[in-house]
Amino acid sequence: MKKVFASLAAGAILTTGTAICAASVAPAALVAGGIEYGASSDYVQQVYGTPTEIETKHHHEFFNGVVTKYEYGDSFEVTFVDGLARHIEVSRHNGIKTADGIEVGSTLEAVKAAYGEPDKIHGDKYIYYCDANRDLGIVFEIENNKVDEIEIGYLD
Repeated sequence: MKKVFASLAAGAILTTGTAICAASVAPAALVAGGIEYGASSDYVQQVYGTPTEIETKHHHEFFNGVVTKYEYGDSFEVTFVDGLARHIEVSRHNGIKTADGIEVGSTLEAVKAAYGEPDKIHGDKYIYYCDANRDLGIVFEIENNKVDEIEIGYLD
């Protein structure tokens, strides 16, 4: 959770996209590995099983409510606020893809083909805002012209 929110605090903004020309994306695109933004913690456990680690905080600097993070190995995390998914992070090539088929290891060209030009580039982060709520979206961290990390959900 520290890594997720440290990146938010450092100015990383998250967004997601669909295969459209405009950079902003539909709320339905806020998905990774079949887990949608707003999915319940029970649903995530039905799909992925028991997390390898669970961390719960009752007070958090970015969210109100009970914040719980499920970690699956060292490459897939889902953060919940009051039991609903608010942040999804994929940090290794593990087969987990966005709704448009982008995964860690995909090329920058594939990201742009799927999502168009980003709304914003902040360092190595390509940011796509959700068209219905600019507090949400997806960020693709790009290293050597390939996706190194994907973050989906709430933008600080």
